[in-house]
Amino acid sequence: MLVTAVGMRTEWGKLMVTLSEVGEDETPLQVKLNGVATIIGKIGLAFAVLTFLVLVGRFLLTKANHHEITKWSSRDALELLNFFAIAVTIIVVAVPEGLPLAVTLSLAFAMKKLMKDRALVRHLSACETMGSACCICTDKTGTLTTNHMVVDKIWICEKTKSIQTDDDKDLLMPSISEGVHGILLQSIFQNTGSEVTKGKDGKTNILGTPTETAILEFRIAYGR
Repeated sequence: MLVTAVGMRTEWGKLMVTLSEVGEDETPLQVKLNGVATIIGKIGLAFAVLTFLVLVGRFLLTKANHHEITKWSSRDALELLNFFAIAVTIIVVAVPEGLPLAVTLSLAFAMKKLMKDRALVRHLSACETMGSACCICTDKTGTLTTNHMVVDKIWICEKTKSIQTDDDKDLLMPSISEGVHGILLQSIFQNTGSEVTKGKDGKTNILGTPTETAILEFRIAYGR
């Protein structure tokens, strides 16, 4: 056997690196919240500027009515500074400081709800996408199935043979020689790491991966 790559340089290792990488893309909820925060900030800024202009305009009109438009004192400067402080206060109040905390709490409650449905979520940001999932596509045996595989077809001597549960075990491969049949059955045992054991009830149990278990079951069932 020639080893060309080990560890993270193998295809499996590259796949694990890809899965472990944290993407920089924002979640849909974060995109919406950023949009809402931007709109709120723009509205607060507009009202702050409008309030400052109205206060300054009223102040100037008052001085003009009293014919004091050319007379300025430190008290007038403090009043203008007060108007500016009011505008800044409006901008500060408009910023939603409690929004991130509210989002974190909502995602935490969503995680608890998913845990009740027996769905473990490791990251809070995944709750919004997991909660809106309506279809899960997977090909991993054992995740959504009984973790049991069987041999359905076999190709040997340029011929394909479908395996049925009701097939006659002695007539499985009548078109191949006995030598080829023996080599096939021996190679199954030589190229598997599973173990065949017998339980207390006398039944034969096979310990190993689903693929190797299926091949060994085929060997035991049709190895006569």
